[in-house]
Amino acid sequence: MANVNDIHSIIVAAGSPSTAHTYTEVYGGGAGCTITINGLSVTMAAGSSIKIAVRTVSGGSGCFLLGEKNDVFLGSPNVG
Repeated sequence: MANVNDIHSIIVAAGSPSTAHTYTEVYGGGAGCTITINGLSVTMAAGSSIKIAVRTVSGGSGCFLLGEKNDVFLGSPNVG
């Protein structure tokens, strides 16, 4: 269960993504940026966002990635 009521639990700078997270939205930040998402270069305006399953990301200084911890999607080994 991800992104309940359009609320994300993780936000990180696009320049330093983590493999411990799954990202489902890109936010353009306060100044906007140019970021490559899933192999496609995208120019983000300030304050804009795109809801997309982020598989790969590069660049994007000034952008932010929003998502969830992987165990929310994959299930925690400590539950049950």
